[in-house]
Amino acid sequence: MIRGFYTARSGLLAQQENMNVVANNMANVNTVGYKSMKVSFTDLMYRNLNRATAEEPAIVGSGVKINKVDTNINQGPPQATNNYLDFCITGDGYFAVQNAEGETEYTRSGNFIMSIDESGGYWLAAANGERVLNAEGEPIELPLDESGTPQLDSSQIGVFGFSNPYGLSKLGDNRYIATNTSGEATALENPSVKSGYLEGSGVEVSVEMVKVIESQRAFSFNSRMIQVADEIEQTVNGLRQ
Repeated sequence: MIRGFYTARSGLLAQQENMNVVANNMANVNTVGYKSMKVSFTDLMYRNLNRATAEEPAIVGSGVKINKVDTNINQGPPQATNNYLDFCITGDGYFAVQNAEGETEYTRSGNFIMSIDESGGYWLAAANGERVLNAEGEPIELPLDESGTPQLDSSQIGVFGFSNPYGLSKLGDNRYIATNTSGEATALENPSVKSGYLEGSGVEVSVEMVKVIESQRAFSFNSRMIQVADEIEQTVNGLRQ
């Protein structure tokens, strides 16, 4: 029964990580542009309990592990804010932001601000002050009108697509970076960007609650299997005395 003990233990560990992913989704139910994540499982190696050449081999599995965690990139609901510095991509694509190290990161969060440099220039920036990029990959400086008021046109903002957006690597803060799997970023022609809107979180609470119930039951079943395996082991040890 030691094999059964470790098999059930693998189930406990896998469901614990599954619950962590679900909890992270629930925590971001109000995060602008957040994309929910989903765990996929796979079974572990099987062992032959009798001869390898048997016509009907008796095989037993070794449990489960997390195979991968996928990101759901479906469009979140547009939410009106009436703030002209808020932008929502409707459809494919990502905004580009230049981080403090000069590297380009990508995001669906369009809650931008206006930053001012030492010389009095106005720039479009992310909420943390890092500058938003145009389609040429350059920071967006806001022109001034005759009265000295900064002007902002959504067509100035770059929107970038990837051949495989599922291959983007998550960084946190709703940021992604390109990988070999995602392919290089390409500026989209005529992207659909709405001013005065933000993309809501892609988390569906009802779906996540179903996942919570499933994970709780699986965790409970595996806990019970560990208990049963321990009880049988104690019984077997008692027979040996």
